[in-house]
Amino acid sequence: MKAIKILLLAASMAGCAAGAFGQSAPDSIAVCPPGEPAEMIIIQPDEVVASEPEEEQDASNASRLMTVEEISEAADSIAANYDTDWTDLSMQGKLTLDGLPMSVSVKVYMKRGEAVILSARAPIFGEVARMEATQDSITFINKHTRCYNTQPLQELGVDPEAYISDLQDVLLGQVAFPGHGRLTTDNALLSQWIALPTAEVLLYPGLELQTAGTEYGFVMDPAGWQLRSFVLMLQKTGTVIETKYLYGDKGWTLGLEINLPKKKMEGEVQLSYPDYNPSPLQMTEIGGKYRKVDFKQLMKF
Repeated sequence: MKAIKILLLAASMAGCAAGAFGQSAPDSIAVCPPGEPAEMIIIQPDEVVASEPEEEQDASNASRLMTVEEISEAADSIAANYDTDWTDLSMQGKLTLDGLPMSVSVKVYMKRGEAVILSARAPIFGEVARMEATQDSITFINKHTRCYNTQPLQELGVDPEAYISDLQDVLLGQVAFPGHGRLTTDNALLSQWIALPTAEVLLYPGLELQTAGTEYGFVMDPAGWQLRSFVLMLQKTGTVIETKYLYGDKGWTLGLEINLPKKKMEGEVQLSYPDYNPSPLQMTEIGGKYRKVDFKQLMKF
């Protein structure tokens, strides 16, 4: 039930959310009326919601499971917008994050299927932090305190090469199932698609598409099938990571929220749209220059 509440918050802009993760045929749908995200009503799939005798039930206020035909059409539309013709790219922007005394400039560099590097630089101090994801691991580096934390991808039980490509897609605002590939008409039918009364759609990947030790889901805008939110929960620690996407004419904003068991961190990255002829960033040589710490210690600047 915790995952239901997390996705409820992820869709708070719509005032509604539904269902548990990882179920291909839910027993019920958790629905909250628009403007009242704190109150959930459990609706059974075969239940008819009766209206008051003196007024008709407004069908537009009901959440519903999408049909197979609707899901297939949506998957085709989303797949048609995938950006596939690139080998590397970079984006420039600014990062604000709880714990940082100032906003910092960032550069994101990606090599398709191989690496994602996010470098943060502060005035006077220079480079202060990095996130480096490769086919082997994801590493977070605090260059100010010379600490790092790394997580091997093999512990997640996924195909590392596919995982990096999927991570790149999600960071670029595209729907992909980490370790299982991009959205297709076939794998779309392995997931729950729930249309909300406020014209957003919740996508809950089925058990076949979930990653060991995690639960995740998407919130999309069906008007152009743009990704609005991606929520990931680490089951072992209860940590929840949510990214929110806001698109503009000259760039876009990636909102970030990290809910640790005893701490919440928020921030955002304002980015330019991708440059497909970038100057590459090199990986950090850890060696004996940095000491390994837990994530909580890592975030102390």
